[in-house]
Amino acid sequence: MQLLTLAEQDGLRPKKVAATKGGEFHSPCPGCGGEDRFIIWDKVNRYFCRQCEKRGDVIQYLRDFHSLSYRDACLRLNVSPKARESSQWQRPFDIQRTFEPRAADMPSVAWRDSASSFVKFCQNQLEKSSIALDSLFQRGFTLESIKHFKLGWNPQTVWVHRDLWGLSNAEKKKIWIPQGLLIPTLDVTTQEVIKLKIRRNEWHSEDELPKYVEIAGSMQSPGIYGDPSDKPIIVLESEFDALLIQQFASDLCCSIAVGGATKRPDQACHRLLVKAPLILFAFDTDKAGAIAYRWWGKIYPNLRMWVPPKGKSPGDAFKEGIDLRKWIEIGLEEAKATHKKII
Repeated sequence: MQLLTLAEQDGLRPKKVAATKGGEFHSPCPGCGGEDRFIIWDKVNRYFCRQCEKRGDVIQYLRDFHSLSYRDACLRLNVSPKARESSQWQRPFDIQRTFEPRAADMPSVAWRDSASSFVKFCQNQLEKSSIALDSLFQRGFTLESIKHFKLGWNPQTVWVHRDLWGLSNAEKKKIWIPQGLLIPTLDVTTQEVIKLKIRRNEWHSEDELPKYVEIAGSMQSPGIYGDPSDKPIIVLESEFDALLIQQFASDLCCSIAVGGATKRPDQACHRLLVKAPLILFAFDTDKAGAIAYRWWGKIYPNLRMWVPPKGKSPGDAFKEGIDLRKWIEIGLEEAKATHKKII
């Protein structure tokens, strides 16, 4: 198989820019994103990324960007594997690193009660704000999903005494609750509120404060959405992306939002990931996402990179017209074909 064909199947849309080596094509890198940093030389069937510096032939492409072992890559291409005695051919993904996840503490009863009341308040406020509702509709959410996921709107920034939420106030600090869209995370079993995050309404690109603010006292664990008992899992950075996937494909997969490229699973989440028949990795297609992919690939051998064909994230892909359910279906079907021991 030609690299150019494989890249097109992965949705990279390579464009010919020169006649070098039988045709030089540029596209985003399937590992670290960008626009034209990934180079394919069609005649010699090789690639190189100017950013992450990955390079090689079509077999190495499948190893780098489809998480296949050397043998599985050969089987995918219908070629006979060659014996390789040197350890230099072993990818980092073939060497599982030791990982000891930490335990995440459940928020206190007082915090959960306050958080639940705040969620109801924000749900009511959302019904009164056509602008806030429209912003969720533009992200792809239906009214039914908005209610199901308990999304809300906090109309104004407030500072709340910590003791009102059952938190220690030894440092005499208050809880910052900014104006913006509220994204609650519920416990998979009890459906109690365990985490609150707000997408700040007043955020802009030059703002030194974060776009997403996690309310003090929230459980320090990834958000788990859907039934993780026997389904493949898709891991993402954003809660919005995870919820959007659940809206379209909750019967196909469970979503886990880690909350950022550098975040790691806690003990409970790690146990789910280890048992999962398959993990689709869909972090943002940027440098941070590429670095995270290398870490996740070392820890979870059942992980396969599956970034959307357009945009930086699934949410962006939806705005570009991508059918997210179909995207998930294709990812699962390809995994069945190339990871027979996993699924």
